[in-house]
Amino acid sequence: MNYKKAEWLLYNYKKLKAEIKNIEIEIEDVENTYVGASAIDTSQENTSATNKISSTVENEVLDKERRIEYLESIKFSKENQIKKVDNALEILTEEDRKLIELRYFERVPNYKVAQRFNMTEEGCSARKRRIIEDIKDILILD
Repeated sequence: MNYKKAEWLLYNYKKLKAEIKNIEIEIEDVENTYVGASAIDTSQENTSATNKISSTVENEVLDKERRIEYLESIKFSKENQIKKVDNALEILTEEDRKLIELRYFERVPNYKVAQRFNMTEEGCSARKRRIIEDIKDILILD
């Protein structure tokens, strides 16, 4: 099971980085978008028995804060996944790292990776499996 999860992380490495950038753009957009009150309309102000005023501007600020908090938590999780991959790749030899980058990050077909490393396709698959076995416990903590 960890093997498949490790492969998923490797295959989705670039996608995770793009998602992080998009989340940062979304956070910036939320922070910079402000509807506010264009005119005072007392019909939109609600009071309760305690005379607490529920302002549309206050509600907007609270909604923005909740949205930013939610986006930050997703970003944090994705950044941690990226860090785990980077950390796991540090233990590999340069050649093993390049094999993983070609196969998973660049999605180069196995037979082309094998050609590049001057080995058979079966040998390349076996080496890839060994590398994943070596790093899977670093990538996926159970």
